[in-house]
Amino acid sequence: MKNVYVVLTQTGTLVSSIIRRYTKDPYNHASIAFDRSLDVMYSFGRKHRYNILNNGFIEENFNKGLFAAFPNARCLVLEIAVTEEQYETMLEAVGSFLCHKEKYRYNMIGLLGYMVGIGLARRDHFFCSQFVAYVLGKAEVWHGVPGLTKPIDFLTIPQRTVIFKGSIKEYLLLHEVPASKQ
Repeated sequence: MKNVYVVLTQTGTLVSSIIRRYTKDPYNHASIAFDRSLDVMYSFGRKHRYNILNNGFIEENFNKGLFAAFPNARCLVLEIAVTEEQYETMLEAVGSFLCHKEKYRYNMIGLLGYMVGIGLARRDHFFCSQFVAYVLGKAEVWHGVPGLTKPIDFLTIPQRTVIFKGSIKEYLLLHEVPASKQ
């Protein structure tokens, strides 16, 4: 057995605040990682902190970018037990995104469709939870419609365990690498 990690966050940016007002959910961003350290998480969002228009497939880390600007942001980390085959299937799916990352864009139209209950799948366009649902779905870990999946929905995965709930700053303090191991 292997584990994958779904990370749910709420930063408090203008965009996340608008989404939160609509969903009323405590978390409105989702990322996926393949290592408990969360050194590399994958998602869809802005590529640069100050430019919401430059967006698409991103690699995230709590120590840099948007997350570093919001150390008090809330996060919830889910550990999901999967088979070796499921793990490899998800790694391959993310690998495909990595190989072609410049062609992917944020699915703003899909997000608006979601808000009115219509799952709009657009070629090479995803919003964060749609992407995570797509990757989990490739390995049959998620069975919902990606375009209608919101971050909080991942709490319904039966084989998931909440391994952390708190602020990004608290997570980083708990997972600090001692200087001798750097």
